[in-house]
Amino acid sequence: MGAKKSNPKQQFAVVEQLLLRWLKERREVLARYAEMVVAVQGGLAEADLGQRQAALCELLVDYVSAGHFEVYHELIEEAESFGDGNGLAQRLMPAIGDTTEVILAYEEKYGSDAGRQKKLKRDLSALGEVLESRFTLEDQLIADLHGRHRREVEDPAPDTA
Repeated sequence: MGAKKSNPKQQFAVVEQLLLRWLKERREVLARYAEMVVAVQGGLAEADLGQRQAALCELLVDYVSAGHFEVYHELIEEAESFGDGNGLAQRLMPAIGDTTEVILAYEEKYGSDAGRQKKLKRDLSALGEVLESRFTLEDQLIADLHGRHRREVEDPAPDTA
């Protein structure tokens, strides 16, 4: 674990910038996923499909890694700097971890071998459901931890100390 930032406002700012970058990456994952769905439905040539699949898989791994190794850690540090518990994070992280396993299994299956296209439509559909679930869980985590702290940073209570 990194050095704790003692200033809650500073930690909030760090997380805010991290979330902006990460959620932009999420939009890119969704765009690549949508392109892949359209390509599969349209019967795109296998070589082109393979290139799109590789790009999607690379983005998926980058997104998942950033979540686990940066975003969640910083959100929890933010909660600690504000004196909150991280009970919600402890409840959501196992479910988020489950989605990670499915996403990485998809990447392992399709990331380097475009020749396994027989089950692609089904697997792509399952991936979409997992991404939806993951994004919902992540949004809950962000709203509960970061959203609550946003209100405290923007409208701090008078210091009575």
